[in-house]
Amino acid sequence: MRNIWIIFKREMMVYFFSAIAYLVAVCLLVVKGIEFSLIVTHLSEGYSSHAPMTMFFGWLLNWFVLLVIAPVITMRLFADEKRMGTIETLMTTPLRDVEYVLAKFFSALCFFSLLWMPTITYVFVLRYFAQDTTPLDLGPIMGGYLGVFMIGGLLISIGCAASACSRNQIVAAIISFAIGFSLFLGGIFFYYAISGPNRDLFEYFAIYEHMLELARGSLEWKRVVFYLSGVIFFLFITHRIVQARQWKT
Repeated sequence: MRNIWIIFKREMMVYFFSAIAYLVAVCLLVVKGIEFSLIVTHLSEGYSSHAPMTMFFGWLLNWFVLLVIAPVITMRLFADEKRMGTIETLMTTPLRDVEYVLAKFFSALCFFSLLWMPTITYVFVLRYFAQDTTPLDLGPIMGGYLGVFMIGGLLISIGCAASACSRNQIVAAIISFAIGFSLFLGGIFFYYAISGPNRDLFEYFAIYEHMLELARGSLEWKRVVFYLSGVIFFLFITHRIVQARQWKT
């Protein structure tokens, strides 16, 4: 645990002293601000059949942000260590591969979560423009942010595996985006293209549908298990890549 904490702190310092990290933060807030203004305009024009929080978390623009930001956050995690050769210094310490992978993952996930914290204020502004006088329903709010957190964890774990495969950050980002986009697009295609008894099976693997249900306040354990299983699977792949290559260049 101590080794994880040391690497975690080092990675967080890199994020906060990196120009790319601040550029990612600005881009996220700008895009979410545009999306926020569009939703406010839509609500101010009259009645909407969709709940404000479902619109806030379910719009496709939100998915574009997730699919782009996660690869940018994770592309340097392992690729940069391999390119610079700093991994050789780390491996002279009593640091296990699993600790190294987990520290990298948790630092990226923590930074990803911090990027979304300013958007909490949007919740109350949307509620005002929706002219909702009922008690605040925490279900869709908690479900939406839980969905963002879990999807972020899944995409970041994919990014870790992609970064471990290459010493080039751009290549790692492209691989990560391609895998994430394929999961997103494939889930939508199979869910809406296939009918019959098999549709329930494909619905379980449609990450877009999971996000919509969470934004509606449907906090079911099967959705949590789905994302956690994906995270564990891609972190396992990352760990195996680290072990197989022994980081010797």
